Amino acid sequence: MKPSLQDIADRVGVSTATVSRALNDRGGVNAATRERILQMAQEMGYVPNAAAKGLATSRTYTLGVITYQRPPQQPISNFPDETIQGIDQEARERGYHLMTTFVNADMMQDTVHIPLIGERRVDGLILIGPALTAAFIIRLYSSGIPIVLVDNMLSETNIDAVVCDNVGGTYAVTKHLIDVHGLSKLAFFSGPADWFSSRERRGAYTQALAEIGQTPRVIYMQDTTMDMGYTAMQEAREQFPDLEGVVAVNDATAFGAIRACKEHGCSVPEDIAVVGFDNVGWAAMHDPPLTTVRMFRHETGIQAVRHLIDTIERGSPAGFQLRLGTEQIIRKSCGCTVADH
Repeated sequence: MKPSLQDIADRVGVSTATVSRALNDRGGVNAATRERILQMAQEMGYVPNAAAKGLATSRTYTLGVITYQRPPQQPISNFPDETIQGIDQEARERGYHLMTTFVNADMMQDTVHIPLIGERRVDGLILIGPALTAAFIIRLYSSGIPIVLVDNMLSETNIDAVVCDNVGGTYAVTKHLIDVHGLSKLAFFSGPADWFSSRERRGAYTQALAEIGQTPRVIYMQDTTMDMGYTAMQEAREQFPDLEGVVAVNDATAFGAIRACKEHGCSVPEDIAVVGFDNVGWAAMHDPPLTTVRMFRHETGIQAVRHLIDTIERGSPAGFQLRLGTEQIIRKSCGCTVADH
């Protein structure tokens, strides 16, 4: 009989509500209690999948990669192709195979129905992207299998992660609009409030605005696609008639914002400057070419695999966090010309 929340609560000596908060990465649980709950869940095999409990006991020399699959009607804005290429390169060099799968919101509710977990055996998992929920991540973590997060980090639970410098990158590009172009009426187009990368980038934008005494203007989006950026720009122009610039959470939403401007008689960057984050492949070819922040995705994948295999083979201690630097890429959408930079 599989263990329940009550079983874990009884063993640890806390309420089921406390167990639930710990297993969903919510606040209100002190660090020592959270650690005891996670350890007990792991010992009791809380993940409702007998196969999952065997994952950590048999070496297969196979690594699993899980990332989020958006519905077909929503274009994928930040498919981690470069990251997965880095993961695959390093895994092969270390003698490991790679298996990749995509999950949607329904699949994250029940790990049994994920083929990579329910039907196959892997030695470790790399989980990519902020759309993977905390509860889903903790269910996998509780199985005892080594995990490394990429472009995600939980608020309360300490799980190994490799991320980029969201704060430094966004702060720099926001300050560029302020210091170089003299803009102060800036909006931030944010993904969901609880997404890790959105939260960090939003915070950096807010800091830059606070330094010049400006109130943040944040437009929240349900996802980070071009369509969402298009709608966000329409909303921003209605809410803020004096809008001078947009700091978009990623390049896809920046592209959508620029399209909305063009279709409604607003020129970029003459009327509104727009900057993004990611430096996707077509950013340089966009009209106008997009000022953005480069992430070193390939290196991110390499570093994630190195740490995961070290954990698998040598049992590296938990709590590893690596932040890779970013690079500001100046193009014309902010108002610069080629001669400026």
